[in-house]
Amino acid sequence: MSQEIVQASVLIADDSSTVRQSIRMTLAQAGITRVETASSIGEVRRKLKNSTFDVVLCDFHFGEGMNGQELLEELRNSGELPLYTIWIMITAEASYEKVVSVAEIGPDDYMIKPFTSNKLTDRISNAWKRKRFLKPIYDKINEGDLPGAINAAKELIPKATGFSTDLMRLLGSLLLEAGRLDEAARLFAEVLAKRIVPWAKLGLAKVFSRQGKRTQAENVLLECIFEHSQYVDAYEELAIMYMADGRLTEAMDIFDKCLSLTPNNVSRLQKSGNLANMLGDTAKAKELLGRAVLCGGNSSSLSGETVLQLALAAKREKNSSDTDKYLRMVKEMAKRDDTVKNQIMSFIATALYEGNPQMLEQVMPHMSESDFNLEMAVSFIMAADLVCPPTAENEQANSGAVPYNWLQQIAQRFVTTRHISGMLESAANMRPLWQQFIQQSGAEIIELNHESVQLMLKAEFGEALNMLLPKAKHTHNVRLMLSTSHAIIKYLKSDPEIEDNERFKLVSEAHQFIERISGTVDAGTYHMLRDELGEMTGGRTKLLNGIR
Repeated sequence: MSQEIVQASVLIADDSSTVRQSIRMTLAQAGITRVETASSIGEVRRKLKNSTFDVVLCDFHFGEGMNGQELLEELRNSGELPLYTIWIMITAEASYEKVVSVAEIGPDDYMIKPFTSNKLTDRISNAWKRKRFLKPIYDKINEGDLPGAINAAKELIPKATGFSTDLMRLLGSLLLEAGRLDEAARLFAEVLAKRIVPWAKLGLAKVFSRQGKRTQAENVLLECIFEHSQYVDAYEELAIMYMADGRLTEAMDIFDKCLSLTPNNVSRLQKSGNLANMLGDTAKAKELLGRAVLCGGNSSSLSGETVLQLALAAKREKNSSDTDKYLRMVKEMAKRDDTVKNQIMSFIATALYEGNPQMLEQVMPHMSESDFNLEMAVSFIMAADLVCPPTAENEQANSGAVPYNWLQQIAQRFVTTRHISGMLESAANMRPLWQQFIQQSGAEIIELNHESVQLMLKAEFGEALNMLLPKAKHTHNVRLMLSTSHAIIKYLKSDPEIEDNERFKLVSEAHQFIERISGTVDAGTYHMLRDELGEMTGGRTKLLNGIR
């Protein structure tokens, strides 16, 4: 064994002191002495936040609550576990092989108890070689250089003997992230031509979904689930796709299956709880979000929005002790980092705590910012419903006055489909006048977008642009920004005589819209718009540098 591995820093994570001591002694026999231990999930999180380890040896069954696999997924998704760190799962169950064989985020290796010192060091050594082989890719990822990471991966292909599967899997995920969908599709198809592997099928489904080929994506995901009933990531991808298509009840059924497989995954508990809220199932939302808080502890995956939702549910139930407890948690979480999102949550929490609707006025300047997302908008309306005076008899909606100016701005910002309008309306609880006003405000946006699309179909691009641009800038509605970006590109292509100043101004507007909708539209559409914009101005790099 190399001197480099002997000097490795190791974290042993197990709730049994006997097991921790036994593994420490096993490592010592191999000369590895830079060892720390953790006896709980919370302690593992704290140690990984405060220190960097070369190797983590983690027990799969970690007492009550979250298991080692769920913890690994959380840490990888949050970026708190460095790419270079080796994670080896330790379990007494031979059946763990079924779990890890279909895990999108799996450990670098796993070991069945009991094991010898030689076997453990062999596994660490093999994983060490793999990590060092992939290091050029990890370096580029850590630098934020996605094209560089892809190039580094391609350069390693001829040398990938023994590590080919790991390399192809990593390259496929990088191509997906970069929106290079045709390349990703070819890679996954080549892998599947040799043998059926779950991750390549899921990758292909993601390509289809991002290309807008929903039926093909759904069919591949259903095949994945049929062939690998424990493939939780395939279930989650299907649920997310159903949500995007407005099939919320079906999405909830799929999330229920996810949680039957990984009952303590904080991220999935929060997604499921928020979805239950959207469906109006307050009791289920409260149960799921409560479990997320219980399992989340000091996890960075636990969102302040989740705790705020619990506070709102408790407030509706007139449970003052739970309301106060969760509102204090929200305010403490908001204090840790002075972000726009945390400021908004703090304003809402204070309004609820004091029963003061004037505090909600502080949120209004932030309603056009990207941190004010749909879930936050739902929470805001629920809070307004709880703290604003009761709707008076014969009250008239007035968009120039509280709370209707708030409701109008939210509806115009977020309504892109009728089911999203319904979600916002349901947050208004028993206020029919608010619900009607939200519906009307959203319908105006949908109709405006429809009229502009009709103009574009008639090649009346300038008229469509004049209709869309002011409203898109004012509302930051995703549907309007998308349509406006299309209109700008079509308008500029239709008239090469447009003056440079106007052309540059419109390109700048389109670029801002396209960047703003990143992550809210399918990756294929996003990258197609960016490429079209870049081609029209002599290359993407020149364009983006000029705008910045």
